[in-house]
Amino acid sequence: MAHHVWGDLSSGLVTDRVISSSLQLHVLEFQIASGGEFRHSPSNQTIFAADVLYYVTEGELLLANPQTGEVVVVPAGTGRLFHRGTWNHGFNPKNEAVRVVEFFSPPPARGAASEFAKTQPPLNEFKYDAGSFVENWPEQREEYLKKTSFWEVSDANAVYAFRDNKPSHLVANLVSTQFLHVSKGTVHPGHFEEFARVDKETVIYLLEGELWIDVLTDENGYKATTVLYPGEVMFLPVGCQERLLVRANSPAIYLRGSAEVPADWKP
Repeated sequence: MAHHVWGDLSSGLVTDRVISSSLQLHVLEFQIASGGEFRHSPSNQTIFAADVLYYVTEGELLLANPQTGEVVVVPAGTGRLFHRGTWNHGFNPKNEAVRVVEFFSPPPARGAASEFAKTQPPLNEFKYDAGSFVENWPEQREEYLKKTSFWEVSDANAVYAFRDNKPSHLVANLVSTQFLHVSKGTVHPGHFEEFARVDKETVIYLLEGELWIDVLTDENGYKATTVLYPGEVMFLPVGCQERLLVRANSPAIYLRGSAEVPADWKP
């Protein structure tokens, strides 16, 4: 992973580990130290032309839209999805670091990050208060959710499926938009499946356990096997074939992000 420090003294500093960044998909892992935060500054505006998922793997992230005042709590094992044109600030007031995996498409390489942000009107006033909804709660909850900036992503609201019709590989579909697809998979010990073609650029991030990934290329039939441990990642290009296996005594749990952006897309 490529290491990067984002931000400045006004916006706050966030440490990044860039996993993959291409014309289709941008994936990184960022960390906010205890008591740390990120807002935005004139040179680092946190507004994008993309679908973005922040998935918390450690700690608890407080995520806010400083334009609307919406504030949400994102505990480990859950995430929040937001779309194009959403301002976002993040905070970590607790006495432990927060670690987040970020899936981002269309990616910065297509002008969806800083290039897009520079074209947006600056946001000079911040607010962290939902306003009138707080005065009529919980009666207005459904109306509030229709206007949310940050869509909850968790096991509880996923759409489930079996890979190869086998319950030993359970797939929770977490996010599916025009550009970005993210799922969470659980592979049980002894599971066996057929090779499947990778149709969209894909990154697999291991959350728990030990995961074997078998890869077969179409061009020359080359076969390679990789073993992932928590925090490790596998990049799968379009056109290869893959299968996932677990040889250990406990399940492997992973995040899988895929993306496909039309060639003529503009920010």
